[in-house]
Order: sequence, then structure tokens, then C-alpha cells
Amino acid sequence: MCAITWKHRAAGLASPVDAGVRSVLLDLRRQIGAAPKWAKDALSVADLRAMLRTCGRDGVGLRDRALLLVGFASGLRRSELAALRLADVRIEKRGAVLRLERSKTDQSGEGRAVGIHYGKRGSCPIAALQAWMKARGRWPGPLFCGSPGAIHPGPMSGESINEVVKAHAAAAGLDASRIGAHSLRAGLVTAAGAAGVGVLAIAARTGHRDLKTLQRYMRPGTALAVDPLAGLL
Repeated sequence: MCAITWKHRAAGLASPVDAGVRSVLLDLRRQIGAAPKWAKDALSVADLRAMLRTCGRDGVGLRDRALLLVGFASGLRRSELAALRLADVRIEKRGAVLRLERSKTDQSGEGRAVGIHYGKRGSCPIAALQAWMKARGRWPGPLFCGSPGAIHPGPMSGESINEVVKAHAAAAGLDASRIGAHSLRAGLVTAAGAAGVGVLAIAARTGHRDLKTLQRYMRPGTALAVDPLAGLL
């Protein structure tokens, strides 16, 4: 509907999407319902740790480990992970800051900074990131490259990141058909929501501007995770 309206207006024509069309769509929504159907499951912290155990100790394993942990901890989209360059990473005492030049909700290219903090031993995003950066080398270019060990390899694509996530999910005994790169982002939102973190704090990490969209990431399994009336009733 939005695309049709935009094309007509761009051509100087009246949009065929009028009140009658909107009324029909509203009636359909009432009849069919609008319950969300999740394309991919959200990864739990336990699932993530199981996947980390499948990462090897070679260059590919170090890259994949950093990719999984940074992807989960940052809540970045796979396109944003693929676009990261070595120069976009700054390690500080409290964690790491990732600089995004452009994202899906930032088409004007204003950019934003995403912070990730130190974690527990064995699942620390900063430790995994530093280990990968050491193995990768200091040459300028993509942070997550496609072929570790090659001379200045190219960046990973969003699809290749998706395949890495699915491969480690399968290796960990999870249903890879229900898991993809988006599961990392959804996993952060779900885990943070279950821990009682406010949506504003989560949105600051993920970059969501529409809180309704963010709340749709809260998977049904977390509906009873937090009681806002605890101790009151």
C-alpha cells in the first residue's frame, strides 16, 4: 500500500489507496487477526553458549565466536555487522564502542555509537572481539572478513553471516531451520526484556525508533518473566 501510494505521488498522480481500500484492509485485519508469526526464533543465552562451544580455535573459529557474541551483545542487524570496519571499533575500560555509519533506520547517514560491555569468562564479547582482532591483523578493512588468513580478504555479506549462525546452531543440536542471524538481535531483546530491562534502554542498544516494533521482538515465552505487580497483589 505504501509503495503504491509513493509511486503514484512521485508520478504526480492521485493514489488509488483511498478510504475504501483502507476500510477493506481494516476489516480483513479484524477477521484474520494480526498475531505476529516469527520468522526466526530468538536465541537464548543457553543456546548461544552451546553454539560458542562449536567454534574452533583457528582463525575461522575465532571470527565466528566474535561474530556470535558481538552480534548478540550489540543487537545489530546482519547488514550492520557486515558493514563494520576495523576503524569502527574502539576498546575502552568498560567495554567496546562500535561506530555505525549508516543503518536501516538512519538513511541520512548520521551514524550512531553502540556500546557493548564485558561479559563472563567464556562468553565475553570483548575478549572474543580482541582475540579475533589479534588473529585478523591490523590492516584496514572489514572487521568480519570472509576468509581469515587471506591477504586483505573482502567483507562478509549479510547472507554469509546468516549461514555462519545457522551452521553453528546445527552443530549445537538446535533446529537451524528456525534460527538465523536475526535470532541474535531478537535474542538480545528477549533476554533483556526477561531480565526486566526497560524498553528505552533496549532501544538505545538496538537503535529501534518505534517502540511498538521493539515490543514485537519480545517472544511469547517471556510473557510471565516479569511481574509488574510483584509484591502488590
